[in-house]
Amino acid sequence: MSIHLAGASRFYPDRTAIAPGGTRLTFRELHERVQGIATGLSKLGFRVGDRLALLLPNGPECIELVYACSLLGVIAVPLNTRLSLTEIDRVLTDASPHGIVRHSSLPVPTVRLPRERVLDEQPLDVLNEELPDVFMIRKRFWLSSTRAAPLVVPRA
Repeated sequence: MSIHLAGASRFYPDRTAIAPGGTRLTFRELHERVQGIATGLSKLGFRVGDRLALLLPNGPECIELVYACSLLGVIAVPLNTRLSLTEIDRVLTDASPHGIVRHSSLPVPTVRLPRERVLDEQPLDVLNEELPDVFMIRKRFWLSSTRAAPLVVPRA
């Protein structure tokens, strides 16, 4: 998923990606924000395979977080904003996420998680640092072939 955003940023950097509330965000700007949010999540301790619950209304922050999770290999667990508190707690108990990002206008889960961020009270840190190499998507495709070993094709 994040590969598609990187490609759009590369080929259509100045085209509008999203336009929340009348403000325009280009693919380049969205890609930079996603990388910054992913860096912030990694600094908070999120690693490949961890889960992050998202209890957010539809909006640019939700889109950015889903892409940032994809970039890190973190599993986004989006929660329907129409769920009752009991249903939200049931999903959180079942999914066992390592944290939640939520909006203050939505129900407050009673399930305690190691990390919690109320997005409209504590905005996401968008860090302008490089992601650690362990999180970078490898720029290779493994292609099957008639050979005994797969053929590795590097991407530019």
